[in-house]
Amino acid sequence: MRRSLVCFLVACGGAAAQSGGSSTTTPPIPSSAPVVGSSSSVTPTTTNSRTGPLSLADARAYMVELINRDRATFKLPPVVLDPGHATASGQRHATDMAHLGYLGHWGTDGSVPEQRLTEAGGVDMVMENASCMTDLKVRELDSAPMIDSKAVEDTESMFFNEPPGHDGHRQNILNPRHTHVGIGIAQPKPTATELPTACFSQEFTDSYGTYAAIPARVKVGAMLHVEGTLTPTIVPGGVGFARIDAPKPIPPDKANAMRAYHLPDAYQNYWPKGFETPIPITVDGQSFKADLPIGDHGKPGLYEVIVWAKPAGKSDGKAEETFTRVSVRTIFVD
Repeated sequence: MRRSLVCFLVACGGAAAQSGGSSTTTPPIPSSAPVVGSSSSVTPTTTNSRTGPLSLADARAYMVELINRDRATFKLPPVVLDPGHATASGQRHATDMAHLGYLGHWGTDGSVPEQRLTEAGGVDMVMENASCMTDLKVRELDSAPMIDSKAVEDTESMFFNEPPGHDGHRQNILNPRHTHVGIGIAQPKPTATELPTACFSQEFTDSYGTYAAIPARVKVGAMLHVEGTLTPTIVPGGVGFARIDAPKPIPPDKANAMRAYHLPDAYQNYWPKGFETPIPITVDGQSFKADLPIGDHGKPGLYEVIVWAKPAGKSDGKAEETFTRVSVRTIFVD
């Protein structure tokens, strides 16, 4: 059985832009993830610690163990398994892919990664790696699968040992901003003619704050209250809005052909006083808040509420500044 990989390609921040140091400068908008360490392929020599069939819980834990083994080769801090929101969103996607035999970042319900995380209760920035079959065969799933430890190892190895120029999964694993990861795993039932092959989803998240709840649905032009408090390691930047068309069901064959997914660009950003901004947001230490109109020229759709921030201690008024997404939540706008 053929298994394939796709990369979650997003404009997630990291490309520095010149700030100029002016009190009226518009903060730069990031465009791509930074390259971490060498782009050459590195195969860790650490002995694999688990063998044989694993329960879902053990398979998830083992995947995180391997992710952190690979991050350690570049002296990056470990990520923590999020068994809640991130795993729930990843499980939703892995189940969809495994059942319908496709691979991509759009769900057949039209959902995208940040929407699935939001609907699972998550509030952070998310980047997704996925692996599954691509034969479009409908399969009955095992409700209590035992996952071959070698399948976990092979999937992480394929992600991490991608060649330069085609190493989006690897760069996702090595993104230093990631703090947590959710693991989705789904596996069909074995049949007389087919051994089960597991599908995987890695949902990397960047947890750097707490945020006031936003409604799931509003009307175009509504005033949206956005508020949060960020950790001391980062500096609040601004709030942005992006929009994509409202999700509609996608046939599996079409979803199977839609491999790369890019986060939409913000159509409007709002910054603190001192920057060029249509409405200033209020920043007090690590906290920020604002009441902002949501609506891209009166168009309905699935909107994204973005929180921008940058690492603390990175600005001297002259150096390049990079703001990245630390929170992306979706909201339906009618």
